[in-house]
Parts: sequence; C-alpha cells; structure tokens
Amino acid sequence: MNAHPDKRWVGRSFGAAAAGYDGVAGLQRGIAERLLSRLAADGAPPAVILDVGAGTGYGSTRLRELYPGSRIILLDIADAMLRTARERVGPGACYLRGDAEALPLAAASVDLVFSNLAIQWCADLAGVFREFRRVLKPGGRVLFSTFGADTLAELRRAWAVADPGHTHVNEFADAAEVWEALAGAGFVRAGVERETCRLHYADVHALMRELKGLGAHNITADRPRHLTGKRTLRRMLDAYAAPGGEGGIQAGFEAVYGRAWKP
Repeated sequence: MNAHPDKRWVGRSFGAAAAGYDGVAGLQRGIAERLLSRLAADGAPPAVILDVGAGTGYGSTRLRELYPGSRIILLDIADAMLRTARERVGPGACYLRGDAEALPLAAASVDLVFSNLAIQWCADLAGVFREFRRVLKPGGRVLFSTFGADTLAELRRAWAVADPGHTHVNEFADAAEVWEALAGAGFVRAGVERETCRLHYADVHALMRELKGLGAHNITADRPRHLTGKRTLRRMLDAYAAPGGEGGIQAGFEAVYGRAWKP
C-alpha cells in the first residue's frame, strides 16, 4: 500500500458512520456471508472467537448463530461502532476498543480470529498478521477478508486525470502482498482467493455518498487537506467513464479472502 491510512482519522470516520452504517453496508454483509461459508470445513467449534474490526456486530451475530457455545470478543477502534454492536449482539459477548496492530489480548488466548473488511485500514499489514498469530492458540486459525488493489479502480483513474499528484481514493494491497504478509508472519497452510464485485450507482455522487456513509471515503495520511474545487470535481466526473448499463455508473470492489493456521 502506497498511501497509509491515518489511524486517528479511521477511528473518527467509522465512529461518525456507526448510526447509519447498516443502511449502506450491503456489500459488506455479502462478503461477510461468503467469508463465513469458508468456516464449514475448518474443524471443531472454536472455544474463543475474536472478531477484529467488528463494526456494528453483523459478523459476530452470525458467528454466534454458527457457534452458540463459543465466547465471542468484539474488537473495534471506534467506540460508537461498539455501542451499536452491543445493541445488536447483546450480553454474553466481550466488547473491546482496540487496534488490530496492537491487540489488547494475551498470547495464545484465542481459537479463531475472524475479520471482515477491516485490516485494509491498517498501515502495517504484516504487523497485523503477527498480532493475529500471537493471540492465537497453537492450531488456531485466522479467517479474514480485505479489499484488494483493484477496488474503486474507476474512481482512482478519474481522480488521477482530474487532480494528478494527489491521493483522493484509498489504496489497498494486492492479493500477492496479502499472501506474502500472511505467510511471512509464520502462518501455515496460508491461502488467499480473489473476487470482484461490480455495483451499479445512479451517478458518481451516489457512489461517494455511500463511501462516506460507510466511513470508507479517503482516510489516507496524504489525502488533500484543501477543499476540492468545482472545476477539479467536474473533470473527475467527466473522466469517470464506467458505463452502468441503463444509465448510471459501475464501481468495482475486489474482495480478497484469506485463511491460515498457527502451527
């Protein structure tokens, strides 16, 4: 990743998005379901599950349905997300405010680390995987999804035409980089898969409103700190040549799914 996320801005951005997040998170839920489907053949039910970047608690709710006897720990960097998750998941789970790059958990204390579309907001992907390995028990597993490098490629190209030299769109690691970081952290049987989801929007403004509603608009440390001028915005809109069929535009989101085991 060339443009690292600004961690303080990540927390504020997702905290501000918490109240309306579920109304615009259809893609996230779909990817969560495909991620959860990969648990079926992965062995005995885990005693302790850590949901990293738990958000509003959708993934933890589904994990509780799959593993009613497991203890679930929800971790998120945004207090507002955890409050929303507590309302959804209810008592019996543990709620922790924390950073995936410095997990507030003891070593070898977790059987399954689950993370849906969260680790792309971390600056040090290898460090995240080392933390996952540290908190996992021997034989424990990690299952995660993240956005890949081709996510929002159309929007990135349009901004590059309109305002070259400035980062307007979040940048993500490609699948090969994800695998290398995972294997380099000491995991075994590491594997990653890619999937591209294409969504239709009425116009670019609708896409950008949804990204803001998700807290996923530009949160890189080198994002422009000035207001974008009307002419620059107009150039970007004109450059976004991604036909959406019956009017509108399309936007691509590349999902990278990964899983691995601690020796």
